[in-house]
Amino acid sequence: MNVNHILILSLISSLLLGSQLDALAQSSPDQLKASGVKTGTSLGRIAAQSPDHTTLLQLLKASGLSKQAVGKGPYTVFAPNNGAFSALSEPSISELLLPSSKQRLIQLLAYHVVKGRLTSDQLRDGQTLTNLTGQILVVHKQGNNITIEDGRGTVADVIQADIRATNGVVYSINKVLQKTSPKGPIVR
Repeated sequence: MNVNHILILSLISSLLLGSQLDALAQSSPDQLKASGVKTGTSLGRIAAQSPDHTTLLQLLKASGLSKQAVGKGPYTVFAPNNGAFSALSEPSISELLLPSSKQRLIQLLAYHVVKGRLTSDQLRDGQTLTNLTGQILVVHKQGNNITIEDGRGTVADVIQADIRATNGVVYSINKVLQKTSPKGPIVR
C-alpha cells in the first residue's frame, strides 16, 4: 500500500464519518437522496460521532489508518452504513478485525474511495469510476435515485448524496462494495 492510499484511507475517517452527523441533523428523510449539505469544516473532530457509521469507524481504527494525516483530496467516498456491514456475510466483521486481515481490510476500505470530487449532478447513468484499488464501480442513475454497482454485481443504494466537505464529497450507501472474488479452476 503506497503513501497515497494511506492518506486517502485516513481521509475516509474524517471525510465520510464526520460529515454524516451534520448532514443528518440538517436534512429530512425526503432530502436524503441529494442533500447537498456543505459542512465547511475539518471533519476529523466529529468523525466518531456518526451514529450510522460506527462499524466503519471501528474498521478504520482496526486498519491502523484512522490517526494518519488527512489527505488534501479531493476524493469521493461511498460510505457503507452500519446496516450494510451487518448484512455482510463474507468476510465477517470479526474476521476483518483480526490482525491477520489488516491488508484485506485496507483493500476493502480503499474500494470505497474514488479520486476527485464527484457530486450527484456530475454522475451519469452507466458511468464507470475507478476506485483506489484500480477496480471499476458502475453508476446507475434515474432522476435523483443513484446506485453504485461493484465488481460482484452487488448494487448499493445511495441513501444520502452530496455531503460536501472541504476535501471531497461523501455518499452514504446501504451495501458494502467488494471486488470480484477470485475463483479457482472448475473441476469436472
